[in-house]
Amino acid sequence: MGMKEIGTGIKQRLRSIQGLRVFATDELPDSINQFPAALVVPGETAYVTTLANDADYNFRIILVFSRADSPSAVSRMLPYIALSGSQSVLEAIHKDVTLDGSADTCKLTRNMGIGALTWGGSTYMSTEFQLQVWAD
Repeated sequence: MGMKEIGTGIKQRLRSIQGLRVFATDELPDSINQFPAALVVPGETAYVTTLANDADYNFRIILVFSRADSPSAVSRMLPYIALSGSQSVLEAIHKDVTLDGSADTCKLTRNMGIGALTWGGSTYMSTEFQLQVWAD
């Protein structure tokens, strides 16, 4: 599987979070107008990490909640960062570590905290997760 298929698999897992709009790797928007939104962005890739013909992919999952001038968005982010619950990104991903069959396995390795993201000329309140994916 390649980055596009894995990105679609990540999107499918995140769509299990009610009310979250998700953009896969091959459909990232120029601007963000509906919140909350998740952007699935490719990160580092290590090729042939074992004797098999495989790859170690890293993806950034960026959740965007509002324009940067809305500090109240921080409280809306907390359920997505939580270890469990209906809005937990960790729980959504780990319910199917094959990402709907697009990967061998994956592991959500960290949340980078709450900060600001500039996208399409606008600044938003956001939080970012790192997802490590292994696939043939």
